[in-house]
Amino acid sequence: MISRIYNIWQILKASLWFVPALFCAAYFALTLGIYSVETHYLSNIDLPSIFFSGTNEDAKAVILALLSSMITMTTLAISITMVVLSLAATQLGPRLIRTFMSDRKTQDFIGLFFGSVIACFLMTIILHDVGKSAVSPRLTISFIFAICFANLFVLLAFVHHVAQSSIADQVILRVANDLIKSLDRLTISEQKSNANNARHQKDDDWPKDFERKKQRLYFNRCGYVQNIDYDHILKIAEQHKYYIEIHFKAGHFLVEGEDGVRIYPTNEKYSEEIEQEIRNCFIIGNTRTPTQDIEFSIRHLVEIGLRAQSPGMDDNFTAFTVLDRLSSALAILFKKDTPPECLVDSQDRVRLWAKQSDEADMIFSAFDQMRHSARDKPDIMYHILKKIEILCDLANTECQKEGLKKQLKEIEYDLKYLEKMVLNIDHIKQLCYELLEKLS
Repeated sequence: MISRIYNIWQILKASLWFVPALFCAAYFALTLGIYSVETHYLSNIDLPSIFFSGTNEDAKAVILALLSSMITMTTLAISITMVVLSLAATQLGPRLIRTFMSDRKTQDFIGLFFGSVIACFLMTIILHDVGKSAVSPRLTISFIFAICFANLFVLLAFVHHVAQSSIADQVILRVANDLIKSLDRLTISEQKSNANNARHQKDDDWPKDFERKKQRLYFNRCGYVQNIDYDHILKIAEQHKYYIEIHFKAGHFLVEGEDGVRIYPTNEKYSEEIEQEIRNCFIIGNTRTPTQDIEFSIRHLVEIGLRAQSPGMDDNFTAFTVLDRLSSALAILFKKDTPPECLVDSQDRVRLWAKQSDEADMIFSAFDQMRHSARDKPDIMYHILKKIEILCDLANTECQKEGLKKQLKEIEYDLKYLEKMVLNIDHIKQLCYELLEKLS
């Protein structure tokens, strides 16, 4: 349930409208609140001369001018945002648009602009409703003046932020931070609570005739698996004495009619209602999300690195930065426990087996495409080896070491191709052999 709520929050956070909508509601309530307090409690109080002191007609003219100015400023902010998104899609990859849209500062700046428009619009309606002889709401109008004046500096800060956001290193850092947050959440909040499950093996409690008696669960829609409620599926399995296999993980693309879930009913109580209840434990959407998909942010980092190595850009320094951030994330992963594949019920019996990513899968996702793309780039290949050298010292499980060893063997093969293009790569080959020997 927590993962489902977190998935919804991730979707809202990645949208460009949610935070500005909250700002609009806040500005609307604040403007209306100040006006109500002023008309009911402050109408007979003389305000200092620094506050607005014109008539209602003057106030209408000024507020209309401010409304027009704020709409123009908001349009300018949106235009700047669209230009940056276009540049990001061209240079760093279209899938990174989500990273820009989910940037909280960008959302706050746009929210301030839209909130000011709402405040001016509301004040325009209020001034048109009151009569000419009514006392002008000096405090409320002065408040509108203040937020519009502040927006001049907000626009300057917004331009500065957008300029910084377009720097490749800043984008890489932001994506890397998202990856680290995903690692922290998956390994601490979900895995640590089930750490005792790691000792269980599927064969210990699994029915011997599972393959013969299993029931296939089909999905009637296609899309990316965004979240799987393992706790509820385990609860269903325990309640009905089922054994369940899930042959995909978050991030997998489901095809309509796919049967990635297998159910072994130990009694006759098996119905379409139970099947639908299990289906409801899977959130399927049009895009991948980082809720349970650890490789989601890894893919974004790798995409930046691959584009940097492309002939059109040929920016090896950006590729170096990507490799640095990937190795940093893997170093954090090596200290954690990946989610277990076997989950047990309250009787300590394995009821659910679910496919999960292990450290070797993460290492493959991080380095494989980058390594293959760098077959003719000795400097990047050497940098990959230096990162693997650091990770070799941090690896403390066989799975981690096997993942690194597999990449080293692939590099050893790639060096034969590179040797035909570069005169001297002895130092690269020597480092590769030393690392292979260390992991043997």
